[in-house]
Amino acid sequence: MAAEAEQDKNGVTVSHKEGIDFGVVGTDDSVYIDVTVLKVAHQSRSRIVIETISLRKEDSNFSVTLAGKSRSVKPNEARTLSVQFHPVFDGECQDVLELIFLDNSTRNRFLITRKLCAVVGSEADHKQLQPKSTYSRRKTAPFQSGAPIIRSLRPPTWGTTEWTSRLPEFKSPERLIQVAFGSHSGSNAKKVLLSVSQFMPHAFTVNTYGEHFQVLLYIEDEQMRQDLEMYAMTEVELSPNHPRYDLQVKGLEEGRPSVIVGDSILVRQTGVPDSPWYEGRVHQVHQTHVSLRFDDTFSTYKGTKFDIKFTLNRLPARRMHQALANSWKESRILFPRAEHISRNLRVSVMQRNGISPVNRRIAEDPEQFETVVAIVHQPPGSPPFVVFGPPGTGKTVTIVEAIHQLLLRDSEARILAYAPSNSAADLIARKLLSLGSTKLFRLNSLSRKFTDLPKELIKYSAVNDNSTFVLPPVEDLRKYTVVVSTCISGGVPANLGIQRGHFTHIFCDEAGQATEPEVMLPIKSNADEFTNVVLAGDNKQLGPIVHSWIANSLGLKVSYLARIMQRDIYSLAPETPSGGNGITIVKLLNNFRSHPAILDFSNNQFYDGELIPCGNPALIQSLENWNELPKKKFPLIFHGILGKDDREGSSPSFFNIGEATLVKKYVASLVSDRKLRVRPEEIGVITPYHAQRCKIMDLLYRDPKLRAVTVGSVEEFQGQERRVIIMSTVRSNTNYVESDIRRTLGFVANPQRFNVAITRAQALLIVIGNPNILALDPLWRAFLNYIHLRGGWRGQAITWNPDHPVAPGPGGYDLEMKKRAEGEAAEMMARLKSLILQKSEGSEYDFDLSDSDFNVGPDGAVRWDAD
Repeated sequence: MAAEAEQDKNGVTVSHKEGIDFGVVGTDDSVYIDVTVLKVAHQSRSRIVIETISLRKEDSNFSVTLAGKSRSVKPNEARTLSVQFHPVFDGECQDVLELIFLDNSTRNRFLITRKLCAVVGSEADHKQLQPKSTYSRRKTAPFQSGAPIIRSLRPPTWGTTEWTSRLPEFKSPERLIQVAFGSHSGSNAKKVLLSVSQFMPHAFTVNTYGEHFQVLLYIEDEQMRQDLEMYAMTEVELSPNHPRYDLQVKGLEEGRPSVIVGDSILVRQTGVPDSPWYEGRVHQVHQTHVSLRFDDTFSTYKGTKFDIKFTLNRLPARRMHQALANSWKESRILFPRAEHISRNLRVSVMQRNGISPVNRRIAEDPEQFETVVAIVHQPPGSPPFVVFGPPGTGKTVTIVEAIHQLLLRDSEARILAYAPSNSAADLIARKLLSLGSTKLFRLNSLSRKFTDLPKELIKYSAVNDNSTFVLPPVEDLRKYTVVVSTCISGGVPANLGIQRGHFTHIFCDEAGQATEPEVMLPIKSNADEFTNVVLAGDNKQLGPIVHSWIANSLGLKVSYLARIMQRDIYSLAPETPSGGNGITIVKLLNNFRSHPAILDFSNNQFYDGELIPCGNPALIQSLENWNELPKKKFPLIFHGILGKDDREGSSPSFFNIGEATLVKKYVASLVSDRKLRVRPEEIGVITPYHAQRCKIMDLLYRDPKLRAVTVGSVEEFQGQERRVIIMSTVRSNTNYVESDIRRTLGFVANPQRFNVAITRAQALLIVIGNPNILALDPLWRAFLNYIHLRGGWRGQAITWNPDHPVAPGPGGYDLEMKKRAEGEAAEMMARLKSLILQKSEGSEYDFDLSDSDFNVGPDGAVRWDAD
């Protein structure tokens, strides 16, 4: 019906049939476009008058003026409507101009509409960031398997490593993969889950623990393999770079696909299906291409085209399988119960008095100090001790202090400390630098880029003459008192020959971010019956990344930290009969990071309101009087903008130019204000989409003063903090009727991700987004209400009552918006039908009504001054 309304009819034509587009308009500009209404000559008998001029929105940013002293439309005499746009807020503005005509000869009314659109923002920014090409879904190249593969050599810079045993392949069972991924697998999710669960043990116990997780790992492994097949290419050229060949890979910079040194890529000449695949080992990874080394029998010449297949690096999965399959099955670690803590007591006054913290601030925090004392005095062979560290409470500082105290207390103590990511592991190592390079060793994967390692950790790592990480001889590794690694590399000491029980204590930081098999790999590989384990993390922040919906549904998404925190002995309730606070777990309460207003929402939403703001007032209150704040003393801003989420090329990642421009404006305002003394490196920009990250960086890079601003995903900011955090949420798809409105939020609608994002800021938090989209999620809607009720709202007005309580789960605001959109569509159809059928019953119009112009104001009201 909308398309019908846009059609010219009854001999009347209206210009701008494709819509009236004002383009990009500055906030201080006011522009207009003339629209002409013309009646063709052969319709001269009809007597047409413009009965109504209106704008569909009540709060429109457009206005319309009809020039002349009459509303009649005469043959071949153009009438002019001046449509003016009044920019108010950054972002997209849309409306519909509705012209209702009356044919006095037939008494029929008819409607002609024109879409109105404008974008408020920087024309230069929009020109710079506009899509370089139209988005089209990446086309996969189907290749049949079965052809022989000619293997390549490992990167020569890696050197040699003496392993104690060969790492098994742990190939996925064919029948399991067939059931999980067969042609029928997508038809009935419940049936697939039931079928896959038949391959799992009937009970989850100490004896079936390894088998349980191995099934999930096989499924996850296959899903990741299939995901990589999406990036297969055909008819691609290789550039000789002796003795290697360079391969251009679209999406490499954004990790689509993810490629690291040591990975394998298969190539085969296009159009020769019987030819073998050549395995190219990745020797170097650059920004847009990789360097491959093939077997010496491989050769090519200019113009030869190849098919390309990316293969999954199964080394991490194989190491996890190896750990899960070993015979070490300590129930105190896998399924801790009350009987395992019979020797564990709360710390005594004497024990507290016996410790003098290396970091003196630890003594000022009761929970941190209690944690350190409890860890130090745990009997050997205790259940895991949990350091529950909400945002900004200093969990990493606390476990580092515990490591120092263990070493001071026992010269024979040996520590393995690890984390899911290199950045988190590096942070632990950097806080332990005072130990010196003879005691501290940062164990790095051979495939890690040397340039990614912080410079201060170089002398604490093993690096060869080619600037490539190597593994030290086992006798050298034994000499270190503290070894720091990632989860996957945490099993390396055992594979090199370090005996089980060598490490008296094993610490895992950010334990909630990894899957249970990842966290368990270093423990099951290195621990003995006396080894104590400490887990630090927060199950309210980022959880594990799981690619397979099957593995996710069957429990792989639940971290080891989250699972054991559900067990009775880790309850924080005061009435816990055994274990609990101070014995198996301590919840850190003092938040040293954020302004109270920034902390308040997350504190009440996720942590029962127990967190206590303890940040340095000189820091956290430093931006309370910034001129851009809607309300002084409340350093939170939600800036509502109705932008547009775009994509380009074959990348599925979204970007939003309007939001990127606002980010740049806020950054420039903060850095240029000399009173604030905000340095660019004190600002962090969080956005969930890689494409938006690139667009924002493009804008910031134009100004040398802004280049030090960090722009990244929520995952990249986990464990970090900035004086200022600016969030760009990107998504702005308002097609509520035709799409699943819950999915329009993408992965912004994730409580853990949300919690991390809003708790990185110390003194100022700015959130930029489309309020109508974000409010579809109950958690986001509650957060927007929080900001609005306290005066921190800017930009597009709120469209709901923020005083109304937010109902959890679907069926709240999202259902309301869908019904509203459906209602508006139904109303539009009814109006069109009525105009088609309706005839005028009133008196005829005077075609020569004298007097001034006919106006429709920004409020949508029709005005004219007729006698």
